[in-house]
Amino acid sequence: MTHNSPMRMICLLSLRIILIVLFQLIIVIFSSWDGAVPWWPFAMIATEIVCLFILVFELKRENVPFSSIQLRPFESTLPLGRLSQLMAPKPAESRLRSMLQDLLLFCVLLLLLGVPAIVLNGFLYENIPVLQDTATMGVLPQWALYLMLGLLPIFQALVEFPWFYGYIYPRLEGYFEAGEERRKLQASAKALSIVLTFFILQSVLIPLILDPGFVFWRAIAILPLFLVIGIVVRLVPRFMPGLNLLHALMAFNVFVGFWNV
Repeated sequence: MTHNSPMRMICLLSLRIILIVLFQLIIVIFSSWDGAVPWWPFAMIATEIVCLFILVFELKRENVPFSSIQLRPFESTLPLGRLSQLMAPKPAESRLRSMLQDLLLFCVLLLLLGVPAIVLNGFLYENIPVLQDTATMGVLPQWALYLMLGLLPIFQALVEFPWFYGYIYPRLEGYFEAGEERRKLQASAKALSIVLTFFILQSVLIPLILDPGFVFWRAIAILPLFLVIGIVVRLVPRFMPGLNLLHALMAFNVFVGFWNV
């Protein structure tokens, strides 16, 4: 099994799923099944910490800096993404103009792709009863709320998207592109489909609510958003830091929404 083989990447993706379930079951041992539900952010934080060490170890083996999966995970863009290079400033132009052009392109992509996905997600959560029934996460002590507020956004922004889109996705694509499938677009689509499968599986297992209806509709609700994020990362890899920042804000929004802070 080569270092970047699909089987190795799938093993890493599966390990993350196991960690998420394991940490939630540990919480169940010290409370109860229902009582463990509101503590899911701490299972998430523990998973991110372990995955951070795994990422550092794997990147060290590859002699690749950690910043590579945070700042620009792909060495090249797909054909559509190359359109963004038309906006790149000439050497004599200012760095400020470059930043403003990138910000404009980032906002356009989010408006065209992200807003419909977010609207669909909100619509389903407002109209599917099983999602409404499981939307209340319960009560946490004050110290736990503040600890979660400080740790969850940081670790999710630092690890989660870089894990799926910054580390696994590029290596799967590179493997498929080097094999029989020579076309970059096909290789990228195949790699992204694998990443999305595990990303969605992770998301429907946290919190660990064993209700088939909840699992199904939650998967349907989050699939478009995760797909959009993967497309944006792949088209314009340099937008990864902006997406990580948005992820931190999303984690903060979850905190505020579910616990009414």
